Amino acid sequence: MRSTPYFLTVFILALSACHSPNLKTMEGNKNFLIGKWHRFSMENGYSEFDIDSQNIVFYNQKVGRFGLPYKIENDSLKYLTNHYAAKITDYGDSVLLEGNDSTKATLYRFKESQVPFQTIPDAKDSLSFASYITGFEKRLIQEFEKAGIKLSDGTEKREEPVYEELLKRAMTNKKPGA
Repeated sequence: MRSTPYFLTVFILALSACHSPNLKTMEGNKNFLIGKWHRFSMENGYSEFDIDSQNIVFYNQKVGRFGLPYKIENDSLKYLTNHYAAKITDYGDSVLLEGNDSTKATLYRFKESQVPFQTIPDAKDSLSFASYITGFEKRLIQEFEKAGIKLSDGTEKREEPVYEELLKRAMTNKKPGA
């Protein structure tokens, strides 16, 4: 008889330990994804994302500005005009995407006080786009420096954009087997 309360206590504790409070449910709710995000990888460089309830708009140094409509089904993100789909794990301030093309990407939410843009500008010849690019390049350089790739002091004249130099350095600094 004494073992029954102990067994119930252990069972309840075991059940509560299995429930992770950091993960959020996504079923029918894509509001957790709405906002401003960024990511960095040695292969693709630095990207910023502006996600609303219908579209994911991203900007990076390789392809510029690009937007795709998407939907959330169960625990997956699916592009409506592309065959890419990814399982989503939401951690609140970051999201892990495990793609159907064997890729993994972690998006990090910008802190509200540090949101660098209202929306990624459409018009490349606008003042807001010029301002955005200036801030984008600063954030890009910071991400490369966090990854251990340093730029020179910037006093010499560059013949190619900063990000192209950074990508070249990233590819030459890769460790064997990485």
